Amino acid sequence: MTRRVFSTLTASAAWAQRRPPAPSGYVDWSWERWRAITRESRPVLRSDQSGRAGLVDLLRFQDREIASPEAWQPRRDQLRSLVDAILGPPPPRKPPLAAETLEEVPQAGYLRRLVRFQTEPGEFIPGYLLLPAGRSRFPAVICPHQTVQLGKAEPAGLAGNPQLHTALHLVRHGFATFTYDAACFGERHDPATGHYGDAIPFYRRHPRWSMMGKMVWDLSRAIDYLETLEFIDSTRIGSIGHSHGGYTTWFAMALDERLKAGVSSCGFDTFRFDGNVWRWSHATALLPRLGFYISSRYINMRNYNGVPDSETIQTPLDTHFVLALIAPRPLLLTAADDDAIFANSGWSTRQAVAKLEPLYQLFGASERLHAAYFRGGHSLPMELADRAYTWLARWLRG
Repeated sequence: MTRRVFSTLTASAAWAQRRPPAPSGYVDWSWERWRAITRESRPVLRSDQSGRAGLVDLLRFQDREIASPEAWQPRRDQLRSLVDAILGPPPPRKPPLAAETLEEVPQAGYLRRLVRFQTEPGEFIPGYLLLPAGRSRFPAVICPHQTVQLGKAEPAGLAGNPQLHTALHLVRHGFATFTYDAACFGERHDPATGHYGDAIPFYRRHPRWSMMGKMVWDLSRAIDYLETLEFIDSTRIGSIGHSHGGYTTWFAMALDERLKAGVSSCGFDTFRFDGNVWRWSHATALLPRLGFYISSRYINMRNYNGVPDSETIQTPLDTHFVLALIAPRPLLLTAADDDAIFANSGWSTRQAVAKLEPLYQLFGASERLHAAYFRGGHSLPMELADRAYTWLARWLRG
């Protein structure tokens, strides 16, 4: 094996020299600090979902039934504006990618490249590009990682759970794959801070944006990078992720139509059937504006999975609104009926899919929406992984 090293840049090593690590846990992120930084107040947003405990129908808008794909567009525009209002505005322009290859390591049947490119001015994303043997123009799959500080190393097969070595498994199925460190993870995490502590400096730079919006932006920049590579078929790019990577996938699909197919493994729950929005605004830094729809004083970091909050029904959107922006592109959702992270995900997914099915039928695309339910906890069992890889091959290889 010949390892070609082009540069020696490790962000984590630079961070580590700054100061000793803080205790583990959510020591630096808090919703209250976000409010102090941004001075935000509850958004003035309402929709047909506001005040309703159940998920509203997607194909009804302004008291009329939507009966054609053309009539769907105004409803879609409304849903997109709600999603944009919760995510916040991204930067007005993209900087040059300034991409570079740092290392190449030949492996059995594929090549692994360590690369980096610019996502915002002066901020670079490190990632692994895995390329099959051969000279074809490859379909590509982006593989965002779960909520672990291993970051890109897990999907690339260098560490972590072998079931979640998605980029490695898919390159062996003939796909070019790309996995990278999400903001707040891997080399993009300051080890002197706690989980999502990196969100505090982010919100100082971008007080109107959101970490979930940033996750989507970064995945879209990964697409920008793949589009520059002559051996990638940029018309056939998909995404697959588990947990954090799962909801990164469907949020990104909703906002970037260049993603032609996707799989979300254990990455879905609705706000209403989850019971509250604490996980999105307080336990993580992803969607802080949802924190204005919490009223219970009994919810805290230890019990937010188990304490519902009636104020949740006032949220002006729910996650099926985001999923609706994906239609009619192919989407596979997997949900465990015994998921300890998303405790009601099996029920939530069934409810959301029931609302999405008529929309896909409207486009004559029923076969492009599928959900798989299982018992096995917050995981991606190999049987389901094989179904996911077959799903991606069906829609990205043609």
